[in-house]
Amino acid sequence: MSRSRWLVRGLLLFVLAFANLNDIRPEQTSGTEAPGLWSPDVLPNALFAWTVIKEHDVDYDEFVFPPTGAPSKPPPEAVIANRDKLDREAYFFRACGVSTATAPPTAKRSRGGPPAPGPNDHVCSVFPPGMGILALPFFAPFVLTGSSPLDLGLLVHGGHVVAAIVEILATLVLWSVLRRFATPRWSLALVLLYFLATSVRTVASQALWQHSGVHLAMASALWLVLREEAVPLSRDLAAGVVLGLGAVVRQTTAVAALGLHGFRPSRLVAMVAGVAIGIAPLLAYNDLAFGSPLEQGYGVKAFATPIATGLYGLLASPSRGLFVYTPYVIFAFFALFRAWRWPGEVAGRLRGLSLAWIVTLALYAMYSEWWGGRVFGSRFLDDFAPVLFAALAWGTSVGMLGSRFARVVFALMATWSLVLFQAAAFLYDKAWDTVPVNVNDDPARLFNWSDPQWLAVLRLVPTADERAIAGAALRALVLVLLVRLELRAYRGSELASQV
Repeated sequence: MSRSRWLVRGLLLFVLAFANLNDIRPEQTSGTEAPGLWSPDVLPNALFAWTVIKEHDVDYDEFVFPPTGAPSKPPPEAVIANRDKLDREAYFFRACGVSTATAPPTAKRSRGGPPAPGPNDHVCSVFPPGMGILALPFFAPFVLTGSSPLDLGLLVHGGHVVAAIVEILATLVLWSVLRRFATPRWSLALVLLYFLATSVRTVASQALWQHSGVHLAMASALWLVLREEAVPLSRDLAAGVVLGLGAVVRQTTAVAALGLHGFRPSRLVAMVAGVAIGIAPLLAYNDLAFGSPLEQGYGVKAFATPIATGLYGLLASPSRGLFVYTPYVIFAFFALFRAWRWPGEVAGRLRGLSLAWIVTLALYAMYSEWWGGRVFGSRFLDDFAPVLFAALAWGTSVGMLGSRFARVVFALMATWSLVLFQAAAFLYDKAWDTVPVNVNDDPARLFNWSDPQWLAVLRLVPTADERAIAGAALRALVLVLLVRLELRAYRGSELASQV
C-alpha cells in the first residue's frame, strides 16, 4: 500500500478527531469548569514543555499559587493578581519528594492519592512524563517564541492536536495489524468502530490524557509480533521495549508483556528484558522528581474497592460499564475464548493477552477510583482496546462472525455504541458527572439505572446548537469520503487481481 494512501487516511482521521468541535467551550454550565471533552488534569502534560525548556527542571513551581515558600493563605489582592495560576494543591499535583504539609488541603484531592505539597515543597505532577514528552515537540515552538504557559486555550487545543496525532498513529498501526487477519471491509469496519465507537472518540483523541500514548504502544507491540509466522526473538525484545516505553506514559501498559509472549519462556525473557530497557526513562524521571526511582507520582494508591463492586462497575454498571457502552466487544471475548482451543502462533499470543486483560481488569476493579473520573465511557479498560480489536479481526478469520445472525447482532450492538459516542462527542459537557453531586465525591450515581449518563447525553440531542450540527455534518462528510475512497481502492485491487 502506498504511503500517500496512509497519509490520506491519517488526514481524514485527524479531521474526524476535530469534527465534534467540543474540546473546550467558552460557555459555562452549573459546574465549575468550562464544558467539553477536557479536564484540568491534562494541563501538567502540556506544561511539561515550559518547565523543561525554560526552567530546565521538572517541577511546576512557576505555574502555581501560592508560590513555593509563600504563606499558605495569601492576602486577597495577591489571589486576584494570580487568578490565572493553578492551585498548588490541585489533585494533579503533589510534592516533589515527601510532602511536608501539616494542614489539610483546601482543594479536593483524589481518593488514596499522594498528599498535597506543603507550602515549602516543590510541586510536581502526579502523572508519568510520557505524554508530556510526546507533546514537547509540538509545544516547544510556543515556548521558544514566548507564548504564555497559562493560556488555557493554547494548552487545551494544543493538547487536543497532540492527542489526536498520537491516537491516529495508533489507529493506523492497528489498521495494519487488522489487515493481517480480516478482509479489507471488515478491517475498515473495525477501525471505524475503534475510532468512533469507543472512548477513543470521547477521551483518547480529544485531550492530552495518557490513553493515546498507551494505544500507540499497544498497537506497535501487536504489529511487531502478532502474526501467524514465527518471528525472531529480536521482535519480542522490541515489543517489550515498546511496552516499557508505554509504561512511561501509564505504568499498567507493561502488563501486556506478561501475555504477549504466548507462553514461550524464551519470548517471555526477551519481552521482560525489553520492558526493563523501555521503562528506564520512567525510573530516571522518578529519581529526578521524587528522589527515588521506585517512587511514582500516584503515590501508594488505595486498592480498597471490593472487587465485586469494581467488576460490576467496570463491566455492567449503567454509567461506566464496558458492555453497556460497547456491547459489541463481547465478540472479542468470544474470539479470545476460541483462541484457547485454536492452534497457531496468533492464537497462542491471544491466549496470553486474555490473561493480561484479566489481570488489568482485576487491578482497576480494586482501584479506589475505578470509574476513571468525569468522563464518558469506560476509559480505563479501553487502554486494552487495540488487543480486543485485534482479537475481533482474528475472530473473523476463523469464522466467528460467519453466520448472518451473528453479523446482525454485532451490527445492532455496534450501532448502539456509535449512537452513544457520537452524541457524547458533540454534546457531552460533564454536567451529569458534576451536578448535583460530583461522581468523584459520591460514585453511587454510577449504579443508578433510572438516570444513566448515556441517557442524559441522548436527552441533549434535541437541543443541539449550530456548533454541534456543523460538527455532525462535517463528520458525516469526512466519513462518507473515507468509506468511498477505501471501497474504491478495494474494488481496484480486486479488479487488478483478476487480470
